[in-house]
Amino acid sequence: MGRSRRADRRAPDDVARLTQEVQALRARLESLESAQRPGENGSDNGHGNAPQSRRDVLKLAGAAAAGAAGSILLGSVQAAATNGQPVVLGNSSTNDASTTTNIFPTTNTAPSPLFQATGQTTTAVASQSIPLIGAIGPGAPVPSPSYPGYAPIQGVGGLATLSGGGVVSEGVNGWGSGATGIGVTGESDTGYGVIGASAGIDLAAYGHGRVLQLALFNRSLAAAPSGPPIYTPNEFEQVRDANGVLYLSVVGADKMAPGAGWMPVQAGGLNVGFFTAVSNQQYRLTASDGVNWVDMDASKLAFLITPLFNCYAIFTANADLWTAVANYNQDIGVFVSGGNYGSGQIVGWKESGGRSGTFSPNAAFLETVAPLERQKTYTVKLQWKTNQPSSSAVTIFAAAGLGPTFSPTRLSAQLIVNP
Repeated sequence: MGRSRRADRRAPDDVARLTQEVQALRARLESLESAQRPGENGSDNGHGNAPQSRRDVLKLAGAAAAGAAGSILLGSVQAAATNGQPVVLGNSSTNDASTTTNIFPTTNTAPSPLFQATGQTTTAVASQSIPLIGAIGPGAPVPSPSYPGYAPIQGVGGLATLSGGGVVSEGVNGWGSGATGIGVTGESDTGYGVIGASAGIDLAAYGHGRVLQLALFNRSLAAAPSGPPIYTPNEFEQVRDANGVLYLSVVGADKMAPGAGWMPVQAGGLNVGFFTAVSNQQYRLTASDGVNWVDMDASKLAFLITPLFNCYAIFTANADLWTAVANYNQDIGVFVSGGNYGSGQIVGWKESGGRSGTFSPNAAFLETVAPLERQKTYTVKLQWKTNQPSSSAVTIFAAAGLGPTFSPTRLSAQLIVNP
């Protein structure tokens, strides 16, 4: 029953073809019936039309019609080329046409795929056809003795002239339309999805130069969503964790050597991996209670940090500190609020001398380390106080010189990736 339905779908085209063949046979019959014997004078080519009976010719027509009908029942109609002639398998010279040859499904069928080329089985085959489909561009050298790879579909770039006069050569080109389009995709189970090899550039981001690398699955990360990956890396491999941190492999020829594994890539740049604030003003603080810290300059010696990654911040601060009254030292500290620091706290401080002398600047330098979490905003300030309670008669100073430009007072933070 299945074959009958397929034959019915193809019947209109095949009936037309059979009608043409019958008409041709009738014309041939008439020609044979009217043919004369070969010339007696020997002027012919020796292949004159010998007499044939009408019965012989009808047998020939019947055989042709039966063969055509059998091809309908078996569903073995040949693919048609643009010029109306069959596409001949294995023919290298006559399968050409002046217009495009299309292969398309009928409205009653939905084959998937529309065209398929299946190679030989790997058993009992001494050699295989590679590629199954090859496309050679105009002007391209014909691959000899073989194509450059082992894929079932391969393209060899020819020379294409652009409208502006430039010349390009592309082996395979894929185009995906729209925001969700994908031009070329490569997939593998545990091998390589896409490989590019060239004596020039192996892999290039053509067009806008954008490259996207998605994160590893959580099951591949040591402390998801953070890295590092849990598997031993390949040499020169790079991956990202779910927080976007990039990791590079640091393995050598011996993957089990000490230090083999993953290294997070340190982000840099001003206001990304490094933050700083500076002032050339002179500051004074009078009547400090020696306990509570106060801002030195909340507008110039302060900044906000919103880390893009979990990190440790190396905070540094420097100032020339001095006192106008003996026996009072000066303390500077780094204040951090936000995130895990809540309303704020001093994360590190430094006491400067000046107890036994007045108007004698002391170059104070503070360094401390504190953890910060990604995507949380922190406020960082430079604060100070005296080392003991003082009266309104006691004043401490930051920055030295005659002015109006004084020695710089600076507050900085450098962020170090902490996976």
